[in-house]
Amino acid sequence: MTTATTSRTRVSDTLITRACALAAACLLAAVGYVTVASFRGDLADTVTVSVHTPRAGLAMSPGSLVTRHGVAVGRVTSVDDTGDGAVVRIAVAADAARSVPVDTGVDISSPTVFGAKAVALIDPPVTRARGLTRGQTIDADSVSVEVDTVFESLTRVLGAVEPAKLNSVLGALAGALRGNGARIGAAIDDTDAVVRSVNARLPALNRDLRSGATTAQIYAGSADDLMASLRNLTPTARTLDERSGDLDAVLMSAIGLGDSGNRVLSPNSGALVSAIQLLQPTAELLARYSPEFSCFLKGADLASENAEKVSGGNGSTMLLNSTIVLGAAPYTYPGNLPKVSAGGGPRCGALPRLGAGDIPAPYVVADTGANPYADRPTSPRLVNGPILQLLLGSDWAGRR
Repeated sequence: MTTATTSRTRVSDTLITRACALAAACLLAAVGYVTVASFRGDLADTVTVSVHTPRAGLAMSPGSLVTRHGVAVGRVTSVDDTGDGAVVRIAVAADAARSVPVDTGVDISSPTVFGAKAVALIDPPVTRARGLTRGQTIDADSVSVEVDTVFESLTRVLGAVEPAKLNSVLGALAGALRGNGARIGAAIDDTDAVVRSVNARLPALNRDLRSGATTAQIYAGSADDLMASLRNLTPTARTLDERSGDLDAVLMSAIGLGDSGNRVLSPNSGALVSAIQLLQPTAELLARYSPEFSCFLKGADLASENAEKVSGGNGSTMLLNSTIVLGAAPYTYPGNLPKVSAGGGPRCGALPRLGAGDIPAPYVVADTGANPYADRPTSPRLVNGPILQLLLGSDWAGRR
């Protein structure tokens, strides 16, 4: 009985020991997993974002850093080839993602010459909002070229270059540059000054280019008409070429006329200047009243057309509808002595086309010393005296 009890006690202790060992192993495995997962960031709250780029480069792999302002804010989770580029998926810490602009830029480059690439989040100058969201897509601004790619391209170039020819080219280049350092430096300084001057005028140049584009669009719509005009000028150019001798003769005659005119006008230049100066007041007066000229000429043209109708249009007959109208009162002395005091600006009255309501045309009263319509009679009356007195005035007729 004692032996059986002791045996069961030993088995129980062995099971307990093994269970404790298994529990300890599981605990250690869990601690190890948590440690590794924590180190990899698997347990952190992250926001997954996709970055589209023309290429990722050979040195980009999962686990690469994602930085912002030089501080690590996440890791690269995967790099997938899409045929026309690559998609780099990054996991950004949730607390850091809340402060990243939604329109952030992405620069994929290596912090060292031969090191692995990292994804750098670049803040724009002006942002619309902040806070990255899960599944958001960002386009990469730039991807640096790996040094090994440069070396590979350089190796292919050097393999295709013949050393003898390269030596000849370098020797000729060295000979051309030898002793010309000062002039080359001066040329570089002058180029720098020109570039600085151009940079200062870039805004104006951009405005001119935009204006030029607008002008080009305007002329583009008239291109067919312009080409037609140029084609129409071809016969004129051909005629000028064929008659070049006559054109030369005309030009020589014009030169001779200019010489003759110079010989005539040069001695009288002072008198011509004086005459022009004397004509200035008259020209100014004519310029002031120039609007009346067009009215008068148009009215005269219309009157000529109406006169042709009255005369029958054949020069030998005339159609009249005549009547006797009341005459104006004769001039008196000294009340109607002539004066040069008329004023007022240019006026056309009813000209150039008089309507039925404009006939008889109104008389413009001016300070000229006489107004034949001031005392116009409204009924017939007899005026005693000879006709000479009526025409020339009573005082003049009395002296005769």
